Amino acid sequence: MMQKVLKNLQELHEQIEQLPVDQQTILTSNVEQLSASLQALNTQFQSLLLSKQSLTKLDRINRALDVIITEKTTTIRYLEQQLDQSQMLYKRVTQALTKGEARLQTLLRNSSDLMTILEADGRIRDQNAIVAERMLGYHPEQRIGEFPDDLLHPDDLPIWQTYFAKLLKNPGIAPAVEYRKRHASGYWVYLEVIGNNLLHDSSVNGIVINSRDITERKLSAAALEKSQQQIVNILENITDGFFTLNCNYEFTYVNPKAEQWLQRRCQELIGKNIWEEFPETIDTIFFQHFYRSVSDQANLKFEASYPPLNIWFEVEVYPSDEGLSVFFQNITDRKNAENALRKSESRYRILSQITSDFGYSFKVLPDNTWFCEWMTEAFTNITGYTEKEIVTSGGLQFHCIHPDDVEMLLEQMQFRSSSCKEVSEYRIITKSGEIRWLWDCRQVVWDEVENRVVGIYGACQDITKHKLVQAKVCETNQVLQDLIKALPLAVFGFDTNSFVTVWNSAAERLFGWKESEILGELLPIVPNDNNGDSAILDVELVGETQVTRECRRRKDGSSIHVFVWTTPMRDADGLIAGSMSIVSPILPVNAMPENIGQLSSRKDKSEPFWARYVKLPLGIKNLETT
Repeated sequence: MMQKVLKNLQELHEQIEQLPVDQQTILTSNVEQLSASLQALNTQFQSLLLSKQSLTKLDRINRALDVIITEKTTTIRYLEQQLDQSQMLYKRVTQALTKGEARLQTLLRNSSDLMTILEADGRIRDQNAIVAERMLGYHPEQRIGEFPDDLLHPDDLPIWQTYFAKLLKNPGIAPAVEYRKRHASGYWVYLEVIGNNLLHDSSVNGIVINSRDITERKLSAAALEKSQQQIVNILENITDGFFTLNCNYEFTYVNPKAEQWLQRRCQELIGKNIWEEFPETIDTIFFQHFYRSVSDQANLKFEASYPPLNIWFEVEVYPSDEGLSVFFQNITDRKNAENALRKSESRYRILSQITSDFGYSFKVLPDNTWFCEWMTEAFTNITGYTEKEIVTSGGLQFHCIHPDDVEMLLEQMQFRSSSCKEVSEYRIITKSGEIRWLWDCRQVVWDEVENRVVGIYGACQDITKHKLVQAKVCETNQVLQDLIKALPLAVFGFDTNSFVTVWNSAAERLFGWKESEILGELLPIVPNDNNGDSAILDVELVGETQVTRECRRRKDGSSIHVFVWTTPMRDADGLIAGSMSIVSPILPVNAMPENIGQLSSRKDKSEPFWARYVKLPLGIKNLETT
């Protein structure tokens, strides 16, 4: 019986070795106590067997032993039950741990974050290899045992060193930090890092670094910042005033042009309510349109005067979820010009009504149709058409313009790109069929916003009589030119600088120079007598008509004695512009006294000798004689 109990104890001892350490300790202690008791009983039993006198005592011992064995058997059964339960619990824990480790490995493989465990000296002990290769392009064996410093951007190295020093000093989780690491391909990867000092944890005994790739976010932020800076640069340099208001109508941005026109600094307005800073605008169109834009979520454009600054503004308001964006321009000059223009048009209309000339104003529509806004009464007197007949005439397409002049006017219109003044002369055909000439001075109104001509106003003068006189003068001048060419006497003219302006055929024959050789050149036939060359020219340009006997030089170098009749040439203002001379050669010597006497006697007469041969047309006064 004793041997069986000892055998059972040996088997129980072997099973105890399979239990967890803490349970092994408890069970081993109990079994060792039981084994010691049994050994003591076995020794007593052996001693009793040797002594026949101790049978009674042995019997008592056996009964006590049976009790003890019964108790210990009960204890052993309990311990066996506990052992079975512990083994089942151990199996469940082991299975759960295996599943947990498998789940953790799956999470690490599929995580977007890189988990790295560092030794206390900063070397890499372990990291999730798949993420490391995906994020930085390195195989796991390339980085285990290395320092992370060698991949850091030089500018970010101090950041990491400071961060790692704080991690070593303070156990637990540290705030996030950002730095760049070099990818295996050579470019830089932006990382957001959170470190956790677990050197005190025996299960980890290291520093856990969680790294997240934020390259795309950083690049997007940089692009957004660049875009925002470009927008700010544009707003800072545009010629429009611009400011933004939040939902409480408080300034959030004011550009320099707005500062200039509002006469307030940006720092004074940011965070301030517009109606408190500019209370005089509460009862104005500004207040009404700003609130209307917000309530209707509609873009608005309006013009308004701001009396405190004596400024007119053109305002464009754009609502958003954040508040209002306001663009505005100073249009004071334009408004003043428009007011002045209206006053000028009113005065001009009054003047046009009392003059023979007529004024007009056309509005040009977007489809290039002309709409007559007004026309003075003199238009009907000149053209025979009434204002109603040209209200929708279409401007140049109106049939009173002479067909030959329409193309010229259309070509002039093609080059308009801004407000400008135009002057032109053209013909019209009156209602009765008469052709008349008009001098048209007009102002073109250009709208910069619509980028087109929006109006034309001007005045027309009837210059038909002037054109007829001009044509008559041209005709008379042609007759005079033909007359000078046909004269048998040499005729030449020169300006105040002695450049030849007239040279007829008789002058060519007398002096030898062709007209083509001498026109525009200095007069080459100046006299060379004792009075000097310049003296006679000066006398001829003084403005006195004279008859002189001179010696003139020919082209071949020879001299010829001539009589010269000179008269001044005057311009439209009556100023002397040159001199005209008629030259006759002196007769042979044997006839000279008589001829000289005859010529001398004619000095006292009121007309030159050539008047008997030539009769000038009426109205020609540029050849004056005295």
